[in-house]
Amino acid sequence: MNMGNKSFLIAVVILVLLANVAHAVGSKLIFSDVDVKVGGKTSNNRVDGDTIGEEAEPGDSVEFRVKVQNNFTSAENLKIKDITVKVTIEGIDDGSDLDDESNSFDLSPGNDKRITLKFETPMEVDEDTFDVVIHTEGEDKNGTNHESEMRLKLEINKKSHMLKITKATLSPADVSCNRKSVQLAVNAINIGSEDEEDVTFSVLNSDLGIDLKDTVSELTAEPNQPESRFSKTYSLKVADDVPAGSYPITFTASYDDDRKKAEMSPALTVSDCATAKSATKSETKTSETNEGVEVITPATGRTTAAVQNTTPAGTTVTQESFFKSNAFVVGIIIAEIVAVLVGIALVVSLFRRRA
Repeated sequence: MNMGNKSFLIAVVILVLLANVAHAVGSKLIFSDVDVKVGGKTSNNRVDGDTIGEEAEPGDSVEFRVKVQNNFTSAENLKIKDITVKVTIEGIDDGSDLDDESNSFDLSPGNDKRITLKFETPMEVDEDTFDVVIHTEGEDKNGTNHESEMRLKLEINKKSHMLKITKATLSPADVSCNRKSVQLAVNAINIGSEDEEDVTFSVLNSDLGIDLKDTVSELTAEPNQPESRFSKTYSLKVADDVPAGSYPITFTASYDDDRKKAEMSPALTVSDCATAKSATKSETKTSETNEGVEVITPATGRTTAAVQNTTPAGTTVTQESFFKSNAFVVGIIIAEIVAVLVGIALVVSLFRRRA
């Protein structure tokens, strides 16, 4: 073997040794404890390769509580900086991943820190087992990277018959003068493992006279398909004479041969019409003002007894002084005519004397 080949082999061996050393050092960032909470139940002390003890259902919360430790000794005195923890649930969201990552943090030798990352399983999901990858990494002051990875399995279990109402909203949710155009938008999904046949949907409020029904021949159990969903917008009318108050409008899905029901009840608030209230107050004030009138005679200043006003509501009464009346005007005209006639008589009398 020539010197060139020997040098190449030595270089390869050195690289392998360095890689092993780096790997050994990298293991100084470790998982000291991993717990997983599914719904309201917790599986403690999970290790690499475990199946999480609790099964999840569609829409369940899944919480990963991961404790990470810097496994260097105090004598080695190497802090690991910029550590992050990332959890990925692979392929659970219609073939796409769900993932989340912590903020970065530092750990001194021998110290640990617990990180909690929360997820919600999709409402529309296959009944299957999904891989969960938990990964952490950081870097020490020498620039050496440290990382660890753990893989778990999360099982999704679906009930045979389960419908979920995901939306029931009113627009507007508060009406007063205009009560004729209330819209109720609703969505429902089959999240069970069995197809549902002859599903009845109803909208009901007896006080408002609302009683609507729809029947769907089938909602399939296949997730993320239009055939597994029900969606509709109902137009509701509220009569003008409905008293002010809060009226829950109940949307119900009856399924599994009417043995099961899902309900949601958004509330419609009916308020009095502000314009009508103002008009009523104005009429009341006018009526109260006209009930009793106290008359004062300007000439004497003496007060007469209170009299009941019998003028019909809405009639305007005006009082006019003598000087502005028609009689006063006629008197002025007559006086002017008399004055002219007297003047003519005087002129005629003067002319006769001279003659």
